[in-house]
Amino acid sequence: MKAYQERIFGRFEGQSVWAYTFENELGYQLTVMTYGATILRYVTPDKYGQRANVVLGFDEFPPYVGNSPKYGASIGPVAGRIANASFDLKGSTYHLEVNNATNCNHSGSTGWDSVLFQVEEVDDEGITLYTERPHGTGGFPGNLKVWVSYSLTEKGELEVSYQIQTDQDTLVNPTNHSYFNLSGDFKQTIDDHVFQLNSQGVYPIAPDGVPEKILDNDRSFVKHLYQGVLLKDIFAEQDPQIQLVSGLDHPFALVQEHDNAGFLYHQASGRFMTFKTDAPCLVVYTANFVDDSVIIAGESMHQHNGVALETQILPDAIHSDLQNQVILKAGQIFTNTTVYHVIVK
Repeated sequence: MKAYQERIFGRFEGQSVWAYTFENELGYQLTVMTYGATILRYVTPDKYGQRANVVLGFDEFPPYVGNSPKYGASIGPVAGRIANASFDLKGSTYHLEVNNATNCNHSGSTGWDSVLFQVEEVDDEGITLYTERPHGTGGFPGNLKVWVSYSLTEKGELEVSYQIQTDQDTLVNPTNHSYFNLSGDFKQTIDDHVFQLNSQGVYPIAPDGVPEKILDNDRSFVKHLYQGVLLKDIFAEQDPQIQLVSGLDHPFALVQEHDNAGFLYHQASGRFMTFKTDAPCLVVYTANFVDDSVIIAGESMHQHNGVALETQILPDAIHSDLQNQVILKAGQIFTNTTVYHVIVK
């Protein structure tokens, strides 16, 4: 590994926001900033030996504040929607911020994607960022201690790990919200990417995005994804679930026995990305909603300009028989690791 680089990327509430870049001997690079424990860049080679960043993001810091697509951000304490922005735990009802229809999405405006983390440890292979989240923040119980770690391996793997502690029973379900576009050109869509997913089925979503709690493995698009399919063919499917959101914005239950959860492949560049995780679920979001105020690569964002592969627990699990997966008890430690790896085929 080469020596890591650090620089001031911006200022937030009077404090410096630092960006750290890691590079291996193969030319892979990973850049992470302290604001939101956010991935800024994951640079990988293509089949012609040209290197490009394959995660969507901005060149400057200001657009990351109020970052509506949440490009590259660490999401927590709870990713995804919580129905009716409330939940019951140990005989108490907790009320959260309503920011998505009648629901709370991605923990609301106090989620740690908008928090400035401290650097706990950094070396040439990666970084561990730390923050504390006081009891009652965003309506959630418990004083949290949160560690988010990123590393780049000699082979070019990008590893994301979480460790979380609480002093009261609470809900914990973090994820990373990087959008991948293996072309390296964010003016292009991901229509020409082949996507394969080793899933047991999909949890269908309601019009407000809250998932059902019964797995459905009989839909044609689930079978097509298991076999591997061009994303443009998924977008063209007439299944009401695809038409509802003009793409994918769905949780899939993962098959734990496979070496990888799936792959993303861009034939023109030869970039082939596998991803694996110890999380039970993957939320796939294909950038269906367009915010014209978001300027990326010099233009307003395009629909389907990237795909977020959010490894996590089922959103709204607290309102299901999977609730024990999302409840972190006092004194316990939550851990989760996901590895993305781009190679050339």
